[in-house]
Amino acid sequence: MSGPEREGSGRAAELRRAFDRAFAEPTRTQADETTEAVLALRAGADACVVRLSEMRGLLARPTVVAVPGPLPELLGLAGLRGALIPVYSLAALQGQAVGGEAPAWMLLVDAGGLVGLAFEELLGYVRLERREIATLPRAGEAGRPQAARVGDVLRPLIDVPSLVTSLKRRVAAVGAHRQE
Repeated sequence: MSGPEREGSGRAAELRRAFDRAFAEPTRTQADETTEAVLALRAGADACVVRLSEMRGLLARPTVVAVPGPLPELLGLAGLRGALIPVYSLAALQGQAVGGEAPAWMLLVDAGGLVGLAFEELLGYVRLERREIATLPRAGEAGRPQAARVGDVLRPLIDVPSLVTSLKRRVAAVGAHRQE
């Protein structure tokens, strides 16, 4: 190939890469910058919300096999695509008593590997204006809780990264205690 033909094929290749990249990247809209997608759910007695951006997936009617574990919040293990993942009660992780019934739903979150957070009821998908999410003042605590206005109701916003960090810390502490 001569110079101009090679130049044209290079330009075509660049255009093809740009075209492919446009479909591989998420579409950004003005709404994405001013709104937040959340799932409204009920964990135990509490209705709350979780950011979709902090989740890896959602499963209906997961099969959870009870196993003895180091933490009372551990419900057991669930199989997912050939892997076993620990499943914790989201209500228990928030300090509520755990019921004896099987969870109806499970959030999948990343904790250096998948972890399931089981809850009782999915209330729906909601797209909130960012101004409808507020940080609540709470004296004496380092972490400041957030809440979201869903309709006329203010609901706690579960901070999944903080929840996972706390859970990992507790599991590691139990593991270190057993090794002593």
